[in-house]
Amino acid sequence: MVRIWLGDHLIAEYLADPDRASRYQRVMTPKFTGLRITVDNSATGKASELPSSEQLWPLTVQ
Repeated sequence: MVRIWLGDHLIAEYLADPDRASRYQRVMTPKFTGLRITVDNSATGKASELPSSEQLWPLTVQ
């Protein structure tokens, strides 16, 4: 599970397999320096799916 934090406030949660969650964290952290992005591979529960790879693709191309 990927969690996005603004200070101590959880603002978003996404479900993803560990590899995809790590990639999301790696790509998004430099783009949103004011947010903390954490990955918890042991977490379960209801959350939104990560954005589709088509939506993430522009973020990975440099």
